[in-house]
Amino acid sequence: MSASCEAPGNRLMTFTESYVHTGDIALNVAEWPVPSSGASPMLLIHGYGSNWHTWGRVTEKLAQEFHLFAVDLRGMGRSGRVCKNSSRQTWADDAVPLIEKITGQPLVLVGHSLGGWVTAAVAAQQPELVSKAVLVEPYSGSHSEVRKRERAQRQERQARREQLIRSAITPSDLVPAVRAEYAEASEDSIERLARMWFELDPVLETVISELPDGEETFADMFSAIQCPTLIIQGATDKGGILSDEESDRIAGLIPDSRILRWPRVGHSPHIARNHDFIRALKRFHTE
Repeated sequence: MSASCEAPGNRLMTFTESYVHTGDIALNVAEWPVPSSGASPMLLIHGYGSNWHTWGRVTEKLAQEFHLFAVDLRGMGRSGRVCKNSSRQTWADDAVPLIEKITGQPLVLVGHSLGGWVTAAVAAQQPELVSKAVLVEPYSGSHSEVRKRERAQRQERQARREQLIRSAITPSDLVPAVRAEYAEASEDSIERLARMWFELDPVLETVISELPDGEETFADMFSAIQCPTLIIQGATDKGGILSDEESDRIAGLIPDSRILRWPRVGHSPHIARNHDFIRALKRFHTE
């Protein structure tokens, strides 16, 4: 499937959306044309409960610089569904053959939240596939602000959302619930989130809630990342999940890394400061 959107200067940016089969699952992947010979490939990996459209505010400009791809993770968007024995590692295991199929060279891997963990895992486990890594508010285990929030409330919220998703007939049915959870979001963002919820595999809510808390800090994983890595951090008082202490810990584990802190945004810097986000990625790529 192909689609187009109008870019600055009235130039149409066309992307294709198609399935790439990893050998285990079909993943929905958006791809933009190669902007110029020698353009580096870049893959965007979204966070939990979302899909590739969460990158909508940055794809047009990034596609002018990179050979850009964006994927729907298993169980989200239009990709294949999850199964009861899926784990967090499953998403990383899906990403490896996907990268091998879409490009024949190492790429710039960019991940938000859960996608940040997937990016870190792939960079650590398959270093030959990743030239540079960008961790945007990455999930980092027991030190994450997510894990510091009361688990019972999280389980209750996930159970309620699972029920809503199962009963929804159209994305519009989920708008009131999204509006209640994201009171300060724009109507456009609320509609986008409602569609993302609608396309979420409801089984995934159960799978996520049953993952053990443990004392996971992923120290071995972060320490194994050898490529240059940029960590983009929001503010915990604005909804971010990465404290200054935690981002310092992660950066201390990754040999070649640096932190970009934006204290006035929350968990989605690529949305709240999309123009700055684009500039940061371009600058990081040329360093």
